[in-house]
Amino acid sequence: MTPASAKPEPAALESAQAQANALIAGLGGSPALPKGDAGEPTFDVARVEPTGEAVIAGRSTPGATVELLRNGELHDRAVADQSGQFVIVPSSRLPSGNYDLTLRSREPNGKQSISKQSVAVAIEPRSTDRPVVALMTPDKPTVVLSQPDPQKLTPGTVVAEAVEIEPGGKFHASGRARPGGTVRLYLNEAFIASATAAADGRFAFTINEGISSGNYRVRLDEVDPKSGAVHARAEVPFNVPTGDITGSSATARVAAAKQPAIAAAQQPQLAAAGTTVLSDQGSPAAVVVPKVLTTKVSRGDSLWRISQLNYGLGTRYATIYKANREQIRNPNLIYPGQVFVIPSGDAHR
Repeated sequence: MTPASAKPEPAALESAQAQANALIAGLGGSPALPKGDAGEPTFDVARVEPTGEAVIAGRSTPGATVELLRNGELHDRAVADQSGQFVIVPSSRLPSGNYDLTLRSREPNGKQSISKQSVAVAIEPRSTDRPVVALMTPDKPTVVLSQPDPQKLTPGTVVAEAVEIEPGGKFHASGRARPGGTVRLYLNEAFIASATAAADGRFAFTINEGISSGNYRVRLDEVDPKSGAVHARAEVPFNVPTGDITGSSATARVAAAKQPAIAAAQQPQLAAAGTTVLSDQGSPAAVVVPKVLTTKVSRGDSLWRISQLNYGLGTRYATIYKANREQIRNPNLIYPGQVFVIPSGDAHR
C-alpha cells in the first residue's frame, strides 16, 4: 500500500521527469541485461531530493511491471518499455527516515523477480540538505550516490567513503581522491594494492579472500607515482567480528566519515555528491586483489615462528613487525588473539 503523503508540485514532477529522461537518454540506447540475471530488475539511476521527491530508473524485461518497494512494501510502479528501460517518478514523496529501496518485476507471463541490488536512503526531517543515498550490490563495493553538504576535495585530500566486509572474508574499500591520482591501500602497515582515481576522483579496492576476524587499520595514501611521496592520507579503524566471516548474515560495514548513518549501527557512514549513472565496466579505479594473508596469534607464538611458517625464514620477522607495528609495542611480546597482516614477498611501501 502506498503511504499517504503530500503529492509533489506538478512543476517539480515535470522537472524530475525531464531529468530522468535526460539520464536515460545518456545510457546509450538499449543495454543488454547481464547474462544470468534472467530479467532481474536493476537500478541505473537513484535520485532523491531533500523533500522526498525521487527519480528511480533502471532496466528489466521489456513490458514488465516494475514495482519500487520501500522496506518490502509497494511505493510506486512503472512499466518497462520495449528496450527494457523504465523510469519511476513516485506520485508520493518518500518519507523522512532510514530504509531500503528494492525493485520487483512482474512479467506479462506472471514471472516475478526481485532485485539483488538495494538502495539505502536516509532522509532527515525538515532538512534542506541532500539525503544519504547509496547503492548496495552483492560482491561489489558500495556506490555512494549523494550525501548531506558534500565537500569539494581540495588538492592533497583523500577520503575513505566506505569499508565493508562480507561473509566469507571478502573486503571492499572505496573513496575519493584527486582525479588521476595514485592511491595505495594498506591494511595495518602492509601494502596491498594501488589504484588510479577515475575522472570523478573515485576509486575502489576489493580483496576476494583472506580477511579474518579481528581489528585492523585501513589506510589510503595518495602518492607520487614516481617517488612514492605521500600527498594525502586517510585512515579508518575497522573491526571484523567472527560472525561476519563464518556466518551468512548481511554485510558488516564500518563508519569511514562523520556523516549520518544509513540505517542500523553496522551500516556505513558515507560521503559523496550528485547523481551517478551506474556502470558495470571495470577500470584502473576498481582494483581486485585475489587474496591476502592474515594470521591470528595463538598461545606460544612468536614473530620468529610466524615468519618461519609463512616465509620459511624466521629472520624475516621484522617484515611482519613493520606491517603491524601499531599493535606490537615490543617485538618480543605478542598476545593470543591479535590479528596480523602478512605482507606478500614482493610487498613495498
